[in-house]
Amino acid sequence: MKWFLLIVVAMMLMIPLETPAASGADGKQIFKNYCAKCHAEDGSVSEYGRNIRPKPARDLRTNRLFVAPRELPIIIKYGVYGRGMPKWEDILNEEEILAVAEYVRTLKYSPDIKAGETLFKEKCFACHGKDGPAKKIFKAPDLDMSPLQAFDMGRVIRFGRHGTIMSPKEDLLTNPMIADIIEYLQSIKK
Repeated sequence: MKWFLLIVVAMMLMIPLETPAASGADGKQIFKNYCAKCHAEDGSVSEYGRNIRPKPARDLRTNRLFVAPRELPIIIKYGVYGRGMPKWEDILNEEEILAVAEYVRTLKYSPDIKAGETLFKEKCFACHGKDGPAKKIFKAPDLDMSPLQAFDMGRVIRFGRHGTIMSPKEDLLTNPMIADIIEYLQSIKK
């Protein structure tokens, strides 16, 4: 009988315990456990995340404007150089990373068109407004006739446009500010 119990215990030690990934990873719970410290449970940014240096955590509710679905798991897995975003590949397995990425894609932000209009007038009008003082000098396009969709606009605003005077605005504007501007621009498109 002792041998039997010894064999059963030995076999149990050899079988890995079921993890969340093995039973279908819960992206929301994993996010809450590992990501909410910086990004808050709703994906906005926690107080802790706002104080990360050199650059604060990003608001994830607007991720659809900047990050393609295929990029998100890579960002989670390897982190973001130059930001406080660590790599999670040593802590989360592939299924858990995918579950978190899927959950992050469900986070929502409701853009404010009026705030977007105000921001556009304050930050973008000089180059992109019909009568903007720098429009003729830089030949910036009229954004009310832009063929770009929201995702492409988000990337251009955040990362800039190579070969033009359009510099990255990721340090000047938060993700929600960019989302508000894009919502405004989408509302005035001809």
